[in-house]
Amino acid sequence: MRVIRIAGGEPEYDTPPHIVEAMKRALDGGETHYGEFQHISQLREAIAEKYRGYGVEADPGRVLVTPGSTMAIYMVLKKLVGRGKEALVFDPCFFGYYDVAREAGVRLRRVRRRRGEWGFQVSDLYQATSEDTKALIVNSPDNPTGRVFSEEELRGIAEYSRETGVKVISDDIYDRILYDGAQFRSLAAFPGMEGRVVVINGLSKTYAMTGWRVGYIIAPSQEEYQALFETQMSTYLVVNRALQYAALEALTGPQDAVERMVEGYREKRGYVLDLWEDMPGVQVSKPQGAFYVFPDLSAYGLTSAQMAKYLREEAKVVLTPGHLFGEQGEGHLRNSFAQSMGDLEEGLFRVRRALAKLGPA
Repeated sequence: MRVIRIAGGEPEYDTPPHIVEAMKRALDGGETHYGEFQHISQLREAIAEKYRGYGVEADPGRVLVTPGSTMAIYMVLKKLVGRGKEALVFDPCFFGYYDVAREAGVRLRRVRRRRGEWGFQVSDLYQATSEDTKALIVNSPDNPTGRVFSEEELRGIAEYSRETGVKVISDDIYDRILYDGAQFRSLAAFPGMEGRVVVINGLSKTYAMTGWRVGYIIAPSQEEYQALFETQMSTYLVVNRALQYAALEALTGPQDAVERMVEGYREKRGYVLDLWEDMPGVQVSKPQGAFYVFPDLSAYGLTSAQMAKYLREEAKVVLTPGHLFGEQGEGHLRNSFAQSMGDLEEGLFRVRRALAKLGPA
């Protein structure tokens, strides 16, 4: 039986053709040299313009292009938080933060979210803060729950940052993947947040460009930009020049492919939710963004690791165990609906059959 993988955060779609063609044109045009180490000005301006659309006073002179958003997170933790210091994360959160923080020498302190609807209490931010706390990582829409933080929650984060001096690292990687009228709000646009928010984003999810590895940072000040630029120059030096022109095309070219992909995710989200909600003992919340559902299977009496192993062995279906995302993720599995409808249909049919054999505890 073929193993079906409906766990990973990679779109099934191919990169839109006009972006691929832009890369080819750049290569054919001889864009194969280092070029400016600050990266091409048109791309930095396009990134800044995107955030001006969110109400942010973004300066292209403070934009860094990175080989993927994971590298961006590493650079920010290493240079702007610092070895031996702390950053707060919401629990559950993207499991990649833990390894990146470890590499940067930064401790992560978890802030509990309310299971089920995945909100949080602002008071918990203050309670988790110590003299070593330098930043709070915010990911909205988020991985793994698909939660979009409310206006009230974002205002609470902004107030917390202003009162404590703790910077916000805003991981906006799912900013264009939203459903049911949900809106993306940049924390950098909130009153009094000038100079307090480090923006991180990339092209992987929105444009189905996971393998291209293009991310970026908008630094909150010129001084912080310079500190990050020093890390760039001592590590990857520069993102390849032809790729920069492809990224420019993604941001400034036709956006209809993005709309079609999001519509496809919306359709698959409904299908996946219906199937999970129909399984005995399973609780699942409706994601407002990204392309994940995070069902709670704790009624079956297994840990998330045990359940993931059971489904992998019994049903030949791979799902991500929830404990990887934090303590609050225990008992859950992450199911990505970025995969093909065929894999989702067959995979969840197998899961349903396997759970029926197991039965809720």
